[in-house]
Amino acid sequence: MKLFITILRWITRFLGIFLFLFFIWFAIQIGSPDLDLMSEQEIKLFLANVIMLTGLIVVWKFEFIGSLLLIWGYIFFAIANYSFWNGPIFPSFLFLGVLHLICWALTTFRNLNGHKISLFIFLK
Repeated sequence: MKLFITILRWITRFLGIFLFLFFIWFAIQIGSPDLDLMSEQEIKLFLANVIMLTGLIVVWKFEFIGSLLLIWGYIFFAIANYSFWNGPIFPSFLFLGVLHLICWALTTFRNLNGHKISLFIFLK
């Protein structure tokens, strides 16, 4: 089980690296946005992208918090965009967030050994 969790975690991390580099590549090509010229919806979508990209970075150190940032960022993006399925790229943030959350849960519950769940989450 430990080998499965490790393999799943690293596959998810490598997919996150490729997704992060994909977005950075587009950011370099397009340039930095001028927030004064953007509409309110575009600012929300930009903020959602920043939250999801931050989640991809945070997930390396704090897997639970990073996965929540990925999931919440995608939910915010879907609400701001009025569509849950936005092509093949943006749902991959949700997919990676769920995979990281599964890895965190499997690791946490495997290491419990009779401790209370609420205390273990905050003391880890």
